[in-house]
Amino acid sequence: MRNWQEHYAKGDTPWDKGRGHPLIGLLEPGLIGGRWLVPGCGFGHDADALVNAGADSVLGLDIAPTAVEKGSGLWVSNPKITIELSDFFMIDKSPHAGTFDGIWEHTCFCAIDPSMREQYVRSAVAALRPRGLLVACFYLTPWDPDEDQTQGPPFGSHLESLDELFSEFFFLEKEYLPPATFPGREGKEWLRILRRRE
Repeated sequence: MRNWQEHYAKGDTPWDKGRGHPLIGLLEPGLIGGRWLVPGCGFGHDADALVNAGADSVLGLDIAPTAVEKGSGLWVSNPKITIELSDFFMIDKSPHAGTFDGIWEHTCFCAIDPSMREQYVRSAVAALRPRGLLVACFYLTPWDPDEDQTQGPPFGSHLESLDELFSEFFFLEKEYLPPATFPGREGKEWLRILRRRE
């Protein structure tokens, strides 16, 4: 497993763009509301964007102490945002289990080893209330044409494998190519709005 704390301690964080994903502000009105979770939140920029999009509160989780310390400092004046040092994969054993109306997925799923993806799905189910939303911007093809596509992170995804992973526990409500993203990711991401089954 990648040592994420080492990356943050060294300032080696090319995935951090200094702002939330631009797609968040373009999601359909009314989609973001209630209590939201951002797994692998880093400095919490997506948490801020979710609050601006209508979330009542957002909890960001990260396993890197430096990310949590800096993120907590960035949003200390916003009572709607909490950044916590915690492992998303242990959420079923935490007081947060089953308390979220939605999860925003952007960089956690592509950062974990693909062998952990089934566990990711189970953790998402454990975090959400029945019929809660998983709004996921999947990084399908993060590689340049000459790169080894088996290496990562980030690790890519195929729509068929996403179907296999999520369909037992989630309904697919909508999917589309994001109309906005960060430079260099155009055409490489795919947005899915998934609703947890009862």
